[in-house]
Amino acid sequence: MTTKPRIAIVIGSTRPGRYADKAAGWMLKQTKARDDIEAELLDLRNHPLPFFDEKGPLALMPSENAEALRWQEALARYDGFVFVVAEYNHSVTGVLKNALDQAYKQWGRKPFTAIG
Repeated sequence: MTTKPRIAIVIGSTRPGRYADKAAGWMLKQTKARDDIEAELLDLRNHPLPFFDEKGPLALMPSENAEALRWQEALARYDGFVFVVAEYNHSVTGVLKNALDQAYKQWGRKPFTAIG
């Protein structure tokens, strides 16, 4: 028996009144209709990360910030990611960019895509 891949649907905005909840809910519904994957919502509102301020690159040294470590532990549980992103100034949200920077090994060799 093979295990089903675990996919995180990452809500990449923390703004009040965001539309990302609708897109993330729709994506979760689509994944629940399948029997070959498991998916869960991973909301950045539940991970109040500080601005990245580690002493060095995460490729060379572990994080020291407790919230960053909690975020990395959450990411490590998944095999792939769907990012629900909003466009701010022709880029992703600052909170999503910061969340991406707060991990390193946890992204390695894992597929991802984005919807918005």
